[in-house]
Amino acid sequence: MLVFYFNRPKGELEYLSFLHRLFGKGPLIPIPDDVLKALGKEITSLRGVNRLPVKIKECLYASLVPCDLLTTYGIDPQSLLNREGHAAFQFDFPPDKGLVKIQFKRSISEIDPIVFIQLSDTTYNQVEFEWVIINDPDSERFQIHISDSTQFLPPGSEFRNVPEEIRAMKAGLAPGQVRRGLRKFPEIMELLESLLTRLNIHLVYGFPYAYHNAIELERIGYFYGTGKELMVEIDQGFQPGGKFLQRLDGSTPFRQLGMEKTIRGRSWAVHDGIMDTPWICPMMIKITGRKLKDYTFPDAIYLNPRPDERQAKP
Repeated sequence: MLVFYFNRPKGELEYLSFLHRLFGKGPLIPIPDDVLKALGKEITSLRGVNRLPVKIKECLYASLVPCDLLTTYGIDPQSLLNREGHAAFQFDFPPDKGLVKIQFKRSISEIDPIVFIQLSDTTYNQVEFEWVIINDPDSERFQIHISDSTQFLPPGSEFRNVPEEIRAMKAGLAPGQVRRGLRKFPEIMELLESLLTRLNIHLVYGFPYAYHNAIELERIGYFYGTGKELMVEIDQGFQPGGKFLQRLDGSTPFRQLGMEKTIRGRSWAVHDGIMDTPWICPMMIKITGRKLKDYTFPDAIYLNPRPDERQAKP
């Protein structure tokens, strides 16, 4: 859940100064007088944000993508156009709905976005942070779906392409990934939190769709609203003598002994249906400006480094 409070300072100069603080050192968008008058009320939902002028919405939502990604992939930070002059961002923010989808690509011809973010209002005038997908567009793509084109597959899904999942796992990917990531998830979450802090937002809610996503949220300071009991049960199950550890019997490539030691290994086992019950997304909460330690896999590592990646200790 995200709740936006968008307060406009009095006067045009103060408002432009506010935009400068909000969006950093980038160019300011000229604000006509009639637009300034339209921004006189507080905005407390995505539906309200979506009623803002298009350029303001684009600037607001594009600020959630790290600037260095724009530089890396040749995107003009002022116009948000790529080298061919096409829009690098695609936004879906209908003014009559509390929904926003942000898609960032370096080329319109590429299938997978570099960054995809989705937020939506709830029926109680709150906002859910639903999706964040980050892809390295130059990495190998794994066709982990049989017929579905989405990037996330719930555990036990009938659309799983198991041979491709095995290849993806061996390449170091986690469940649901079609490409290697860019290690930008914490930074994007920081940008989101920074934006919300400037807008006087104090809580961020997330609903991780996989085990490794929940652990990643733990590591950046989220705590559990619901679902912690399941996460503790998973950790206990992978401890010596635990029922999940006993099921790492080599019966599938996703149930190999040693996978209990890493976040990614556990996530593949959960994805493969090692639990007695289906995976249920927990509800996790972040207090902006604070980092809590609600850990269910203490001292976790993401994956075991390959032999050529290990560094000799001095």
